[in-house]
Amino acid sequence: MSAKPKEERWALLHVTDKTGVTEFAYALHELGWHVVATGGTAAALRQAEAAFTPLEEFVGDPRLLESALGLLHPKVLAGIAADRGAAGAMHELERRGARPIDLVAANLYPLSEAAGDGSLSQAEVLSYVDLAGPALLRAAARNFSHVVPLCDPDDYQQVVESLRAYGRVLAERRQALAAKAFHAAAYYDSTVAQYLGGKWDKLPDEIVVALKKSQELPYGDNPHQAGAFYSLSGARPWGLNAAKRVYGRFLAYGHYLDLETAWELVSGFREPACAIVKHGVPAGFAAAEDLAAAARGAYAGDPRGCFRGTAAVNREVDAEAAGFFAEEYVSCIAAPDFSPKALALLKTKKDIRLVTLPSFLISAHELDLRAVAGGVLVQEKDQRPFAGEPKQASKRAPTQRELAALTAAWRVAMHARTHAAVIARGTRTLGIGSGQTSRLDAVRLALSKSQERHPIVGAGEPIVLASDGALTAEHVHAAADGGVTALIHPGGASDDRDAAQACDHRRLALLTAGLRHFRH
Repeated sequence: MSAKPKEERWALLHVTDKTGVTEFAYALHELGWHVVATGGTAAALRQAEAAFTPLEEFVGDPRLLESALGLLHPKVLAGIAADRGAAGAMHELERRGARPIDLVAANLYPLSEAAGDGSLSQAEVLSYVDLAGPALLRAAARNFSHVVPLCDPDDYQQVVESLRAYGRVLAERRQALAAKAFHAAAYYDSTVAQYLGGKWDKLPDEIVVALKKSQELPYGDNPHQAGAFYSLSGARPWGLNAAKRVYGRFLAYGHYLDLETAWELVSGFREPACAIVKHGVPAGFAAAEDLAAAARGAYAGDPRGCFRGTAAVNREVDAEAAGFFAEEYVSCIAAPDFSPKALALLKTKKDIRLVTLPSFLISAHELDLRAVAGGVLVQEKDQRPFAGEPKQASKRAPTQRELAALTAAWRVAMHARTHAAVIARGTRTLGIGSGQTSRLDAVRLALSKSQERHPIVGAGEPIVLASDGALTAEHVHAAADGGVTALIHPGGASDDRDAAQACDHRRLALLTAGLRHFRH
């Protein structure tokens, strides 16, 4: 009785990332597998003198399209999708002259880089969209009981070792590879969807978000929580995904949260500005004629609160500003750039992180996503400080110096946690009450913090108050007793008239911004 002929096993290789593909093909050949390849993968194998069968020869069609579209040939897809356990399916495969494909290695062009770069036209980006790769991956992953789906070169060696040890890849491993393949295909499609549909006039019924791990973090909020930074696929390099570490250790979870607030805040100012944020809320802010003065003003607003905080500035850090930061303690500084002298000074600091970031420009259609149990809350980014020009609500108009101070304080309040109140002298903060359940508590906390370090009555420079929510007469009188001369709030509340009358009674100036900026 003659021996049963050994079953042929075929592997289809179609990869953009050629890392390890020739070594993988050599290993498969040694194990008795037949390799099918086309296009760039075939060229790489040919150059390495690795044995393979051209795709047109495998399907028996010399007229096969040279492009990747040839991979969508019915014999290819049928060979991947065939159920080996169904006699009818295998008979049909044989009748059509097709052969089963038992392994598919396909990885896709890094479209997120092309889409997020901004240098390519839409037509150029779409020309990179792979039509065949995702289809091959899905077909292989769907039939993982019989087919090994591979989308990551890092998995080649483990597959080879399994084939050498067992002659097959165990079912549990094939399922894990299938899940990985579906994730890869979904990420790829999501990148295209985000690129084409990233602008909405209203919140859409469906939102596709593709995220890719960019940086492992030591931990999350606490050491017992795992953490990582994921970049939004296809996102423009405008935010924290564009942060470049210049010096020091990698950023921690809290640094990312602090940097978003600090960088967004200083980017709203044309003059040199510095914001120091801790636990996600502003601890100190100042805008000044030069960066060193802004840095000193921000830190002086609340030295205890700024200690170990994260600082962001909207100018290149020069030697003078670096000299100040070198004397105080902040854990991270973000800037458009650092001068050579500034770097030399700051590198003497222990445990400091220096990062560069581009201009923080928020698109009109950026979305703010926040995970909650069982879902995600979605809203538009809060990016408009005022609804037009602030309106005068009191009999007395603010002076020019008061107006500048109110504008700065309002922008700081916009980035603080609700309820928030900000006391400022000129364009630097003196006290910030943030995250209070009562607006009066926020006002009193801001006043208390400002008076603790900066006795403000009779200080010369006008003292102002910004509140993220509507003020009442009680709030106004508390502020006036603390030396405040001008206030700004959203307006539009039932107590507005009483607040305005209280301001008139105390000879204070009151502006309404037309927008509230609650931040939870």
